[in-house]
Amino acid sequence: MHTLSLAGPQFWFLSALIVGTNIIIVLLLLLGVRRALLVLGNTKVERIVSTLGFVLFGWLALALFLAGQGIFRSALNQPVPYIALAIGIPILVGALFVRGSKQVREIIASVPQSQLVAFQFYRVIGATFLVLYAIGQLPGIFAVPAGFGDVLVGLAALLIGTRYAGNDQLVTLWNWFGISDLVVALATGFLSAPNRFQMFSLDAPDFLIGSFPLVMVPIFAVPLSIVLHLASLTKMSLTVRSTTKQVASA
Repeated sequence: MHTLSLAGPQFWFLSALIVGTNIIIVLLLLLGVRRALLVLGNTKVERIVSTLGFVLFGWLALALFLAGQGIFRSALNQPVPYIALAIGIPILVGALFVRGSKQVREIIASVPQSQLVAFQFYRVIGATFLVLYAIGQLPGIFAVPAGFGDVLVGLAALLIGTRYAGNDQLVTLWNWFGISDLVVALATGFLSAPNRFQMFSLDAPDFLIGSFPLVMVPIFAVPLSIVLHLASLTKMSLTVRSTTKQVASA
């Protein structure tokens, strides 16, 4: 049995790429929210953006710290895979805020649907999985569907966000396709990584997906992407309700 690993220039390049991309994603997200709130004349722009920035960068810092400790590398001796908690908890918290927080829903309402969709163009970074598979660093059962799926979702995000954001059916389809892509990636990644449920890549357990820096994708980028999909779907729901109220009051 052998394991997959990165060393030397490969490790440092991948670290800079993934960590740098995550930082840029957060910064662009904050700038987009700030711009949308300013356009609407919100008087609490700086406070809202500062709070959101504290949450996102705090989460990113915690994810980096835990990833650096190597606790996600193997779940063989863990009663509950810690990586599952690191993925599931942010999604649950994000979903609760999206659905239940008035302030969060106001932020979602202020951001144009076109921006919510096009923003996920960053998903094309998933091509990295295909490169790592090509050089023998990731198992194909995970890398191929995750890589191609992310690239398709990212390219579709740019196309739909810039041209067809007003088509609710297309936006809905894109959102569920994007969520499905992430679910497939999580499932194949989990089942090929070292844990008691491993079914794939038995001769070369995928330690890489649970190791820094690649683990930053499932414990930060994936939950954030799912929450953004939920925000986009919620945006459509809010728009429909607003339109219905306007028609009823006319």
